[in-house]
Amino acid sequence: MVRSLENEKAAVTVGTRERGGVVILDVSGKLMGGPESDPLRETLRRIVEGGTRKMVVNLRGVPWMNSSGLGVLLAGFIQLRKHGGELKFAGLQDRVRAILTTTKLITMIETCPDEDAALRSFQAR
Repeated sequence: MVRSLENEKAAVTVGTRERGGVVILDVSGKLMGGPESDPLRETLRRIVEGGTRKMVVNLRGVPWMNSSGLGVLLAGFIQLRKHGGELKFAGLQDRVRAILTTTKLITMIETCPDEDAALRSFQAR
């Protein structure tokens, strides 16, 4: 799903697919919170309510996020955890990794270099 924004801001796109019983969200664009992040909020809600318990959020296509965008991801993480699930981030760009490091969320939410590594980490348990 793509949501267009005024003033030439980057749209947030979210794709979903499944590999080996793990739902993968492919997120692209600047994740800034606000109405442009509604597709991500809705996708996270729908997936958790649908019974998914293993999820990888592939952030390879996200060059930047602010605290509001981080809040959207954190809310999804918390909801999944409340339902006994596990969420991992994959493919972090340097600026996104820096935000997670600064906020110390990198110690709470497992990050993997890429999608394949995230999937292997689920299998190792």
